[in-house]
Amino acid sequence: MRDLRVDPTVAALLPADLLAALRHGPHPSTYRCSVCEGEGDLATGEATSLVLRRYPHRLVRRVQLVHAECAPSAVTVAPAALADAELAASGSSIVYADLLGIGTAALTGCRPQPLLAVDDDDDLMTTDPRAPGDPGRLRPGELIDPAVSHALATGLALHASLRADPPFVAGWTVRIGPALLDLVHPRADGRQGIERLSHTIPVEWRAAVRAAGNQVTLLVGRMGLSTAVRSPYLPAPRPRSPIPPSPASPSPMSPGHRPAPAPAAWHARPRVASATSPAATFAVLSAVSAGRVAAGRVTVTWAGPD
Repeated sequence: MRDLRVDPTVAALLPADLLAALRHGPHPSTYRCSVCEGEGDLATGEATSLVLRRYPHRLVRRVQLVHAECAPSAVTVAPAALADAELAASGSSIVYADLLGIGTAALTGCRPQPLLAVDDDDDLMTTDPRAPGDPGRLRPGELIDPAVSHALATGLALHASLRADPPFVAGWTVRIGPALLDLVHPRADGRQGIERLSHTIPVEWRAAVRAAGNQVTLLVGRMGLSTAVRSPYLPAPRPRSPIPPSPASPSPMSPGHRPAPAPAAWHARPRVASATSPAATFAVLSAVSAGRVAAGRVTVTWAGPD
């Protein structure tokens, strides 16, 4: 049973379906608290507050999960001087190399093939609309996915089924080394962007990609892999880092401010999936079926020894 604390002012600004998914799951479950930077997990019943942070100059809102003992549920406003840096550091991506086997393919109607999923594990984002004729009154926002939007704008296609191959996409390349993967993609300014990610891609997957002519189906979107791939946790101490002050949140010197307690044993969530996982495969296929994933056939190159 999830223990999600939601202030009425926060609930009023969220889409009803998003709020229901946060309250009942299954994704997201694990999160990194933005106050203490420790790990939290809704699935274990850990008391969690829902914080909605507004970025008015960007017309977006960020949905944040924090430990209930670290901060209450509230609507906060990011100071303009900190807003861009906060948005740029809102999360990271998870790589999952899945070798869709004959059994799973038969159950889903897909063909056996290697897949490479890059899960956008950034915080959930919504628009920041105001009521027409009344700029002081806010309306519920709509969920947006910047990673999928960028992928669709640069050649990938919305993909709702793995029964058919997505189109081959020029300009996107996956360069795989022994422990790091470079996702090379076009940018709006005409230059190349590179996202470097950790991976533990198995030998069998590499062999299948080579047999397919060094091409792979790349899937980009929010798939819930941070929840589906949870074990083992990787211990990593994290420094305390308070939420930046805002007009809607108390300053450290205000009477209502209480320092967050130091947790005894929070852990860092894994950033990679070590091998084919039924839970992760189900999460990927579910996201594809729900139309939340951009896909394309892309070229794979290899860097360094296997």
